[in-house]
Amino acid sequence: MKYRFVPVFCLIVPASQFLSGQQFETRDTGGMRWVKGITHTHARAGESDSSVEQAAQWYKDNGYQFLVITDHSTITFPAALSALADSSFLPIPGEEITGYGNQDDLEINALNILNAVPPLHDDTVSGALQKCVDTVRLEDAVPVINHPNYKWRLDRNALLSVLDCKLFELFNGFPGTNSEGDDDHPGLEQVWDFLLTSGKRIYAVAADDAHAYRLFSPELSNPGRGWVMVRSRRLDAKEIMQNLESGLFYSSTGVELEDVRIKPARIEIVIRKTGNPEHTTEFIGSGGKRLLITKSNPAFYDLSSDDIYVRAIITDTNGRRAWVQPVFVIR
Repeated sequence: MKYRFVPVFCLIVPASQFLSGQQFETRDTGGMRWVKGITHTHARAGESDSSVEQAAQWYKDNGYQFLVITDHSTITFPAALSALADSSFLPIPGEEITGYGNQDDLEINALNILNAVPPLHDDTVSGALQKCVDTVRLEDAVPVINHPNYKWRLDRNALLSVLDCKLFELFNGFPGTNSEGDDDHPGLEQVWDFLLTSGKRIYAVAADDAHAYRLFSPELSNPGRGWVMVRSRRLDAKEIMQNLESGLFYSSTGVELEDVRIKPARIEIVIRKTGNPEHTTEFIGSGGKRLLITKSNPAFYDLSSDDIYVRAIITDTNGRRAWVQPVFVIR
């Protein structure tokens, strides 16, 4: 009797999916490209050493594709920069709003806002923060909580309590913003993991907060220190805002990514090779736990049954970084 060999093909699926029924949230990013932008910088007289046009020209000359100038209590409309706007460079109106509570102040940015908001007051810092966010939402704009550790203005509980705000500054290039924390205060990465582990969906922005465009020094607030790379099909303000609030971006101080691929049970990060620095990728989960550290490129992480969210930070040997936004697990 002759036996005929019949090939059998098996689809290999990570065991964690069978054990837990979990998978990462995935989204359609087909047709999207990365657009480079800045969400916090200053330009008007009294807030910078250059004109609005000169500041915008610096960003355009350095490869930025969208720019939000966020001076205090005033808006720079795109019409003011019409000579620079074209198919590769989009000015978006913005404002830095001040809130006051318990004699302490705080600041948030309003992105794509059309009407200037005066300083807002409340009896508490948390109340002032919420009032600022609510006012920005009423203007159909996007709020971003600025530099929480600057003068230790906003602790993690204030950030946890605020509603309807999906963005905060993890990195701010202004000297003295204390992003790394100190012996008495947690760094903002620790704060971010506290918020995420507590169930809050919030995404982390890197920004310049620049005021000095003529002389460059570590002691000055210069441009080019932190930015966002947003996925978008078009260079369009509404789409960019929507995708920022959806976490379809990464933040950077110099590390560039080719792609971030989210599959049902795997995250893959393709790092762009620029020069000779080596890169280390850390995948981080609930409670700030380091899930995996790797020097591979692409770097990848496979879903575990214990995961609630996974984010990543890529650091090169020159100290430059990129932060990949958290990917949440469907349970």
